[in-house]
Amino acid sequence: MDLATRLEELAALQPEKPAYIYSSRPGRWGTISFSRLYEVSQYLASALIAQGLHPGMRAALLTPPSAEFFALAFALLRTGIVPVIVDPAIGLKQVGACIDETQPEIFLGNSLTHALRGLFGWGKGTIRHNLSTSQLLHTAQSFTSHFPLPTDSSPAAIIYTSGSTGLPKGALYTHANFRAQLEMLIHTFGLTQDEIDLPAFPLYALIDSLLGVTSVIPDIRFPVPGRIDPARTLEAIQRFGVTNTFASPVVLDRLARYGVPRGIKLPSLKRVITAGAPAPLPLQERFRQLLTDETDLFGVYGATEVLPIAVVESRDLFNGARSKSAQGAGVCLGHPVEGAEVRVIRNSEAAIQRWDDSLMLPKNQVGEITVKGAAVTREYVARDEANRLSKISDSGETVHRMGDAGYFDEDGRLWYCGRKSHRVETPHGTFFTEQIEGIFNLHPSVYRTALVGVEGEPVLWVELEPRARRADRRKIIRELTALGQNHPQAAHIHTFLFLRRFPTDVRHNSKILRERLARMAKDRLNRPSLA
Repeated sequence: MDLATRLEELAALQPEKPAYIYSSRPGRWGTISFSRLYEVSQYLASALIAQGLHPGMRAALLTPPSAEFFALAFALLRTGIVPVIVDPAIGLKQVGACIDETQPEIFLGNSLTHALRGLFGWGKGTIRHNLSTSQLLHTAQSFTSHFPLPTDSSPAAIIYTSGSTGLPKGALYTHANFRAQLEMLIHTFGLTQDEIDLPAFPLYALIDSLLGVTSVIPDIRFPVPGRIDPARTLEAIQRFGVTNTFASPVVLDRLARYGVPRGIKLPSLKRVITAGAPAPLPLQERFRQLLTDETDLFGVYGATEVLPIAVVESRDLFNGARSKSAQGAGVCLGHPVEGAEVRVIRNSEAAIQRWDDSLMLPKNQVGEITVKGAAVTREYVARDEANRLSKISDSGETVHRMGDAGYFDEDGRLWYCGRKSHRVETPHGTFFTEQIEGIFNLHPSVYRTALVGVEGEPVLWVELEPRARRADRRKIIRELTALGQNHPQAAHIHTFLFLRRFPTDVRHNSKILRERLARMAKDRLNRPSLA
């Protein structure tokens, strides 16, 4: 699969097939065919070249999602201009830092983002071309059909992480990385060109087009996952016979809380794929009430640096893994996908320059999860220290250290124990977040919990189910204490704090910001008593 010419091939094979069915306002739908998407992308690519731009140049892409946005993304792919993709939700200061770090020569935005660029001086020392999609379409005079073809090692995009565990980092994707990722998705989930997908993020919609799949987009603005309109989304799935959806757990939660009480069913769905953070088992059970018995609900383990890594179907969790999680085993991630070589190494904060098999741990021992494969990005942009700590050379290939703690069980399943940096060192041993939280998350009044450490002591934050927010918290604490009493580590948790809603990452609205909760716990526990 050649990514640069893929859209041209699809436009020839299925010219009138919808690439995107989208809504800009409730009740009104528009359609872009594959042939029209290709045509507009070619005009935009020609306009980019007419501006004197060339392959390898970097473009800060701060054009909000729109019908034209997707054509612009394909124009960049076709010309070899490298988009720098930053989530604006990380904050204006962080956006500016990411732009300054990558040193783009081009800024692609709308009137608002151009105004912000001028106001905050984003890319002041490097940006020489300030453009918008409407400007490019207006000035396009010719249709250039031939562009230089990229090589496997050619950069395709710089995609920034969400920064949920620190400063966002720009992962450099090559064409080979993207192609391997697409092939792994096709093989892992059996995706075919006759699928109709509902993607929760613009990047997934672009992946759909490269797969030849129709994307249904209920809101072209792509609101953050925690703010999607569940009625609008469920109606779109039913109306267009959506067969697949890729969304974070918070999206599934909003759909289930709206749809289940109303008796809504989604018989067209063949599979649901969720990623971004582990979906709690009670949430998966609740969401399955919208599905038929034949529908698969997959949890995917991965990261901005490489996706997918491992996959598990919800029924496998219900049948056996649930009881192990309730006993402190952590979160079952399933088996590694074909094309991802996953190994667990002993925990270390030090850099590892070269791979050695002696680093590997035996089954059922917790260490750091690593992955090697064609989809693994080789480096972060302008982050020498992060590269030194996160990448290992293995006979010319790159091993990525996930920064996640986990282990393989006797059946070859990978288990997640939490972020390595989130582990809590106590006098009673090292506590890993997901192992401890899995014990308490099965309480019927609990939506989720979060373990943090305060001066060497474990503290458990509790977010209750909405229906239980007025429940007797002293009673809930007694019941939580009882849940943990037979576990050698959970039995030492005596401090429970409640919060209406946990702070989460800006991209998926699902990853808990534990560093912030740790600071909040310290402040609350050190607050002078009024007694």
